[in-house]
Amino acid sequence: MYWLQILLYGVYAYFGLGLIFGLWFVFKGAEQIDENMHGATWPTRLLLLPASIALWVVLLNKGLKQKKHGS
Repeated sequence: MYWLQILLYGVYAYFGLGLIFGLWFVFKGAEQIDENMHGATWPTRLLLLPASIALWVVLLNKGLKQKKHGS
């Protein structure tokens, strides 16, 4: 039964970190990855929030690679 609690806390931690990253990404980080996000309205950015929470590891990796290569 303890493994189930550990798994559940891991899921909570993943989505908790995803929420923090997602809020930052939607309002600041998306512009670094995609130039077309400049001037996007806040409702458009809010539509990206659920996906950025779920896929925060992939987006973080992409942002770090892009920053490392300077593109």
